[in-house]
Amino acid sequence: MIQTSVELLFQGITLGGLYGIIGAGLALTFGILRVVNLSHGEMITIGAFVAVALVGMVPTLPIALVLAGAFVACALLGAFLQAAFVERAMAFRDPMVPMLTTFGIAVVLRNLLVETTGADLRGLNVGGLAQSSISLGGMTFGALPLVTLLLAIGVFVILSLLIRRTTFGREVRALSDRPEIAALVGVRGKRVHIKVAALAAGFAALAGVLLAMRASVSPYSGVSYLLIAFEVVVLGGLGSIRGAFAAGVLLGVVQIVSSRFDGNAGLLYVHVTFFTILVIRAISGRLS
Repeated sequence: MIQTSVELLFQGITLGGLYGIIGAGLALTFGILRVVNLSHGEMITIGAFVAVALVGMVPTLPIALVLAGAFVACALLGAFLQAAFVERAMAFRDPMVPMLTTFGIAVVLRNLLVETTGADLRGLNVGGLAQSSISLGGMTFGALPLVTLLLAIGVFVILSLLIRRTTFGREVRALSDRPEIAALVGVRGKRVHIKVAALAAGFAALAGVLLAMRASVSPYSGVSYLLIAFEVVVLGGLGSIRGAFAAGVLLGVVQIVSSRFDGNAGLLYVHVTFFTILVIRAISGRLS
């Protein structure tokens, strides 16, 4: 019983780490840019398809280089979209303008992906890593989930250090708290915004690669990923990086434990948990 519980908890935490990465980019853009990025799900999907394409071209490519390639490709795309479209939309006071802009970008990216790759499901073959396991104390832990968890922890540690310990992080915090004063002391808002968008898209790509390792993805998968990202960001506190990781772990554990008792549940109990917490917060008067 204890062994089963520990293994379930491990699976839930590793899945939660992945959910945390899914929400990290959205938390970053909302917390700093104040933009609800509806194209975040498509960035996750594009990251997965970039990884599949890289492995298709070079089957022996190390997984670290696959992750790096997807990160760079989506970071460049995110920077371009921010500079060309979203930044201009942010000039309007109405927050609906940049949100609708990202919605349009999502639709275009999704259809471009279908046009160029087709609508078939794709998966990422990681060789023996998918079947590898580690035995500890009579319990068996999958190597791939462990890699996912370690990568998730690494992503959030890097993000935390980047925001709190670097010049870029100080500029980001200044723009987030007092953009007018930050501009007066020489912080170039547009340049910082582009860097933030690039980081968010890059982290979305990492999530996409990890998802493609676990299951198949299609050009239409972005919508479901966006829903998970929103739930992670809202539960973790709008714009909170640490909160996104904690919320991701919570939802991951809920999904794994619920699937143990109801194999057909899917994400049902995840969504029920999200809704329940929102209701409790509304009753208590604490919405974030």
